[in-house]
Amino acid sequence: MRYQRVHIQALEALVPPVVVRTTDIEEQLRPLYQRIGIPSGVIQSLTGVAARRYWAPGRMPSEAAAEVARLLIARHGVPGPGVQALVSTSVCKDYLEPPVASLVAGDVGMSTHCQNFDVGHACLGFMTGMMTVANMIELGQIECGLVVAGEGSQMVTEATIQRLLKPGVDFRTFGENLPTLTLGSMAVAALLVHEKHSTHGHQLLGGATRSATQHSRLCLGTATEMRTDATTLLKEGVNLAGEVWEAAQEELELSPANVKEYCLHQVGQANHDSVTQRLRVMPNRAMRLYPQFGNCGAAGVPSTLAMAVQEGRVQSGDTAMLMGIGSGLNSTMLGVRW
Repeated sequence: MRYQRVHIQALEALVPPVVVRTTDIEEQLRPLYQRIGIPSGVIQSLTGVAARRYWAPGRMPSEAAAEVARLLIARHGVPGPGVQALVSTSVCKDYLEPPVASLVAGDVGMSTHCQNFDVGHACLGFMTGMMTVANMIELGQIECGLVVAGEGSQMVTEATIQRLLKPGVDFRTFGENLPTLTLGSMAVAALLVHEKHSTHGHQLLGGATRSATQHSRLCLGTATEMRTDATTLLKEGVNLAGEVWEAAQEELELSPANVKEYCLHQVGQANHDSVTQRLRVMPNRAMRLYPQFGNCGAAGVPSTLAMAVQEGRVQSGDTAMLMGIGSGLNSTMLGVRW
């Protein structure tokens, strides 16, 4: 896919205030560790995740998404046409219905002309939401759209801890639930506009996406539980990412040497190292957020870009690649010329 007229006018990430260390979680799991012989420190040793963030108790995904949307609008404003589409993309949802996007639109005060709907695509949700809005802009349906995600991991993490403390839990069950214990929280928003409204020139170039749905059941999640075959998911996800990277380079006529920053989905150390090795990415061009923020679901990739820009790793004229692998199994990579 290629985009000619779509720019990222603004991008903001919002970090939750509550820091929860991996050592805090392991302290809660001490009875399990002692019973089945798990050494202290195993979670951080296996995943590289030292901490993650939580919202204040009771904060809903729509509230986090609305807060980052208001922050973006306050800092950057909105072009004349106003926001004509608002797309919520988080894995976490307040309810089965209405759409989280409707709640966010109502809280932020969007006009009655603003379309609002959810896009669900696991950890690729935000990138898929960006493509959805970009397609609408390219087709001339809208000139300005807002993509948001408000992820919160506290409920599923706490439920998992309580479940692991029940009698009969063995090492295999612990392993299936281990990825849940790396989850973090984050909110992010991106304002996409037609090039005629762009004041910064951050062009969304396009990219590639592929699926391997024969592996669709490697990670199964609900609001209170996520069970993962992490070893197979990593292997097949990295293989799929390799195919997508080759397709994206061809589609965008892109040389890896010209990519300043690779914004990877922040899963953990094994995933990060495997992806960078498979794609032959220089380690200093792919920042690591997972040690302090964990896996933030659909908010992970755009938050990585936002923080890379904030830290000066991505500057005007640089090319950055947004790269994600999501359960399903799917992979998407998008290029941005900042």
